[in-house]
Amino acid sequence: MEHLAATFLRNNKQWKERIIYWGPMGCCTGNYLLMQGELTPSDILPLLKDTFKFIAEYEGDVPGATPKDCGNYSFMDLPEARRHARRFLEEVLENPGPQNLNYPEN
Repeated sequence: MEHLAATFLRNNKQWKERIIYWGPMGCCTGNYLLMQGELTPSDILPLLKDTFKFIAEYEGDVPGATPKDCGNYSFMDLPEARRHARRFLEEVLENPGPQNLNYPEN
């Protein structure tokens, strides 16, 4: 998922100039998305939907999935990435609630 999202985001005509970084958390439990500007989760929701749709529908070789390009190349599993991207898209991004768009304020 990381390589596909990074590829999509870095090449997105509308957003690529604002993308600073997309990459994994060290514990492999998620990814960071860093962007320029003062953006809200609602501002980038369409971008995230497009990103996860791209991953869910991707066919072909995963960019950078070689020992030369990635220390975790052996973690690559395109069918699982597609399955998880589709699930996240359907369960979270398609109908987000306030709990998905805001950090708790306690």
